[in-house]
Amino acid sequence: MILITAATGQVGSSALNSLIAAGTPVRALVRDPMGFAAPEGVQVVQGDFDDDASIAKALGGVAFMLLAGRDGPDSVPQHRRVLAQARQAGVRHVVKLSAIGASSASPIALMREHHEIDEEVRKGAAGWTLLKPHLYMQNLLRAANSVRREGRLAAPMGRDRFPLVDTRDVGAAAAMVLSDPAAHAGKEYALTGPIAVSYEEVAKALAAIAGRAVTYEAVAPLEFEDRLRTGGMPEWRAYDLAHIALAYGASENVVSPDLAMLLGRQPGSLFEFLEDHRSAYSS
Repeated sequence: MILITAATGQVGSSALNSLIAAGTPVRALVRDPMGFAAPEGVQVVQGDFDDDASIAKALGGVAFMLLAGRDGPDSVPQHRRVLAQARQAGVRHVVKLSAIGASSASPIALMREHHEIDEEVRKGAAGWTLLKPHLYMQNLLRAANSVRREGRLAAPMGRDRFPLVDTRDVGAAAAMVLSDPAAHAGKEYALTGPIAVSYEEVAKALAAIAGRAVTYEAVAPLEFEDRLRTGGMPEWRAYDLAHIALAYGASENVVSPDLAMLLGRQPGSLFEFLEDHRSAYSS
């Protein structure tokens, strides 16, 4: 049995759908089963990373698992708790959703936390694979209203180029690994889109989809952080989102062949993603 944690998330749901399409038995861990429209054939279990009993129940009979969870100040102890339960349950392989840029020296808390959890996975008794995606294309949906109403894409990303990746591809790659984990034991995969793009180029692509001029507003990180805090975002998350570009140096922004290798095809492009979400950006 394969367990997908964070099954309602973008990557988890994509992995779930890919496994079901392949006819693979799969179990989904969700906080609220009543609010989860599970695909046919999915075994749904209720659980929470802070509830040992529910995690132990969810892991019963599980051989392989996708470990993904919510970001936050409690993510490290939460993941450690799940990994401890996985060891007790005899899980044979853990596929961990990490991130490009995960490092103990990162200025971004999210990346330091990913690194700490990755280390826990590496030293465990189970086999493991680390999936390390770059920034998600889906993050661009946060700007849909301002693009549609004002023709503006505001972001603290400077002028650098980033190989944005579609979460649907990341989930499909997770499903591929979970279908044959032994072939990927001890591997770390950098998952990127097919090309690196600047946010000026993103704005031009958005303009083609929205049918109107779209301008990239390169907001200074501190100003962007202040905007997020004013909007009610928690301080820890506002900082990470506003300064996320600091997590990536030149080597982290290189396009990787790993995703194409796992999928057996080229990853989806930015234009394909925006075309699929045209209604979000068009008035």
